[in-house]
Amino acid sequence: MDVRRLATVGIDDATISPDSPIVLTLKVLYAYPGLPTEEQGRRGRTEMLGTSFRDYEQRIREQFDAMFAHVGFDAKRDIAAIILNRWGHAYLNPQPGFFFGSNGKPAPREILRSAPFGRIAFANTDLAGAMDHRYSILEAHRAVGQLVDQVLT
Repeated sequence: MDVRRLATVGIDDATISPDSPIVLTLKVLYAYPGLPTEEQGRRGRTEMLGTSFRDYEQRIREQFDAMFAHVGFDAKRDIAAIILNRWGHAYLNPQPGFFFGSNGKPAPREILRSAPFGRIAFANTDLAGAMDHRYSILEAHRAVGQLVDQVLT
């Protein structure tokens, strides 16, 4: 969980107080210690996509009440909204060797990045190993550069 810092616009500094609304970002990590990495990834995606919004919302409200009710928090009153993003397509659970290769073979991410498959080039922040907007732009630039000659001719 982290407190999300929102962008400010204009010349006035934002006034923030304990009464100001805040946005929290919660991340659910699906770890199943003792299971092989591949199985943990499969189970994580299954759990993420198989859990209803209502179940997630109920769990979040119950957990926040359990943690903060003793200081006056009430989930029914104090949570204005919950937005759930399920990004199963982006749930990467890299196996050993994914980032750096193993047994003298190139890393799978380097195979995907090195050459297009026909007119398809792969671009994803997971391939860069850092999931933020800068790498999404760099990966997209690389992938477009791999295809531009095919498209323009």
